[in-house]
Amino acid sequence: MSWMIAIPNGDLNIDHRITHQAALTACRPVPGSPVREIYAFEVLSATEWNSPGTSTFIPNIFVNISSHLETKMNALAAYELEMRDSPHSRSIVNAKRLAELRGSCVGVSAAEAMMAIRVIR
Repeated sequence: MSWMIAIPNGDLNIDHRITHQAALTACRPVPGSPVREIYAFEVLSATEWNSPGTSTFIPNIFVNISSHLETKMNALAAYELEMRDSPHSRSIVNAKRLAELRGSCVGVSAAEAMMAIRVIR
């Protein structure tokens, strides 16, 4: 493995923060470690709901998902026990809006935003 995706450290959900710490612990940059890149992704109703002054999600990596947006929405629909109705931020409607917003930040119709935690080149 040359990269790792993690949940942001600043999420409201404590399970997410613990998972973030576990991922960083497991992927320490020790000699011989195959992990060269670690990225955090945003989680609706967890990343944006934290208290001011905590670790903020500031995306600096964007992945064009324009051709995969429908597949993503179908995958989220299968996650129905965790999804909510709009206007809740963790709704299908708002997940699509977020992808479109992140896409508009970089000139594509839909994107996933991530934050580089560590990149070793």
